[in-house]
Amino acid sequence: MKPVLALVLSLVVSQTAPLASPHWATGEVIRVWIDTRPAPEDGVRLVERAMKTWTAAAADRFTLTRAASPDDAPIRVFFISSDRNYGETAPHVDRAKRRIVSAEVAINADVPAEPLMARIIIYLTALHELGHALGLAHTDEFADIMYRFRRPDDGERYFGGFRQRLRSADEIGSVSATGLSPADVAALRQLYDR
Repeated sequence: MKPVLALVLSLVVSQTAPLASPHWATGEVIRVWIDTRPAPEDGVRLVERAMKTWTAAAADRFTLTRAASPDDAPIRVFFISSDRNYGETAPHVDRAKRRIVSAEVAINADVPAEPLMARIIIYLTALHELGHALGLAHTDEFADIMYRFRRPDDGERYFGGFRQRLRSADEIGSVSATGLSPADVAALRQLYDR
């Protein structure tokens, strides 16, 4: 192929290819502050487990670490009272660089469930919302933590399925019960390998 034609094709492909999803810089240590004041029982520990789960899945592509102050943390996690959602995330993106620069994560602390199920819901919600803070989008696959709940009973079925795999609350977020599907891990690594 002639050099000029190769250059033109390269420019056309780069102009028409979809932009990569925003994410943090690869290799970054991302500090996370957790508001402990209104946290439910074990809430902070469950968010920390979710952070460890994503860090392990990233396999050195980034590290999530706990910050002592909100001023030192680009990701801030809050526990809220809500009757609408399990959680929400608002990432802030530097559009020129296609990088996430900060994110606020809200997790519903008012989970109307018995203690084990409440812990499961808080952990899986933290895992899902931190996934958004890392740049992951929703999926249509029910097995994925990034699945978008569409039906009224999706939450009950999803959390109940996770509970069936546990023998105790101590297993939540363990190697045997991360809550991540192989597709979640693959999507994360693909995003950070760009």
